[in-house]
Amino acid sequence: MCVSKRLDLDLAALPKRAQDELYDFYLFLKQRYQREQPPSTASETALLSEQNLREDWNKKEEDQVWQAFQ
Repeated sequence: MCVSKRLDLDLAALPKRAQDELYDFYLFLKQRYQREQPPSTASETALLSEQNLREDWNKKEEDQVWQAFQ
């Protein structure tokens, strides 16, 4: 039997309060392991949004605004 099926059966046998505690622990573990992932997702997001942002960056209005800071 796979782990998820065993968990379903064992979880159903627990009292409601224990189920809530177990779910809270699951959320804790999920958050902990998400922090350990490499930050490549932020880089990927930046790369994927670059094409859309380029349309705004290449406007004359943008150049005029940024000239004040150069």
